[in-house]
Amino acid sequence: MPIVNSLSLCARITLDLHSLNNEGTEGNQQQTRMVHIIDQQGQRSVVNAISGDMFKHILVEHLVPLLAETQQPLSPGARVYDADRINVNEEFVDFCEKDQEFMTNGKPVKRKAYDSEVLTKILTDCSLTDIAGTLVTRGRSVGRKSAVEFGWVVGLPLDNLGQPVTVTEQYFHVKYAPEGREAAAGGETVAGKQAIFHRPASSGLSALICNLDLYRIGLNDITRQYVVAQTGRQSRARVLIQALAASILKPTGAQRNTQNPHIVACEGVIATSSTSLPAPTVSPLNDNYLDQIQRSAEELNRIRAEGVTVKPFRTLAQGVGELVNIATDLQLPEASNNGAQT
Repeated sequence: MPIVNSLSLCARITLDLHSLNNEGTEGNQQQTRMVHIIDQQGQRSVVNAISGDMFKHILVEHLVPLLAETQQPLSPGARVYDADRINVNEEFVDFCEKDQEFMTNGKPVKRKAYDSEVLTKILTDCSLTDIAGTLVTRGRSVGRKSAVEFGWVVGLPLDNLGQPVTVTEQYFHVKYAPEGREAAAGGETVAGKQAIFHRPASSGLSALICNLDLYRIGLNDITRQYVVAQTGRQSRARVLIQALAASILKPTGAQRNTQNPHIVACEGVIATSSTSLPAPTVSPLNDNYLDQIQRSAEELNRIRAEGVTVKPFRTLAQGVGELVNIATDLQLPEASNNGAQT
């Protein structure tokens, strides 16, 4: 397989009766996420949505054990899914804030670490922070941009007949009271101990977009040097693609204990780029997204021959299979077309 610099996934996924992302509660009613979008006809619509933050959280849940299984380094924070990742490591905090001994012209010198040296420590000490990013605020501000990018996963608004494609309804629930219905009725509140609440459930066709900048794994963004060995970078990239496949198969968002989503269907396209040109992305909110991605790839291949590859899929199993194949045969650049050197 040719070298892969970047990968994009654009898909339509049908999720029924899910509540993967919510705003909070008002009284005894849980509020689901709703967003305003402009559809392909230029009309404004309000649809159910799952934030990119939630889907990135879902991916990280799958990614951590895969990184651990392949013996990639993980900071103590990353191992316990702490959102601050390497920032909670006291050794790393000391490295950022206190004078360290560095070799300069063959002589040991005491000084604070440069930002580039802090970034190198991030990449070599924590593979999750390398991939998912962080912002260091310990005595300085050093950012590690995520190599993973998710957009909002948003419901399609209306079909060709003007009927809603994605719908959200509120459902009545009652908290179970073990002493029985008669004893639970009344109590200290109007509803008694058998608490009443309403929870949303959304069903429909949603548009998902994701981009993986695989070439940036192990790359120090300041020095533009790879500071992780090629074998380590390839291992991290492979499990990242595997984690993306797992995220589609099992989106581990909110309320899964009683509203595990019914994944009815999934279709879309996976694009890969072997050059500095990006793997194309077009929102599946557009009915012609697949054709647009294929045409974009053809135009990009006029700049760099065979630089972009497009792999459409019609089923969930086929999409997962394509991701597994890419991960299995993956080759990363040793000297990136994006300005890095080994």
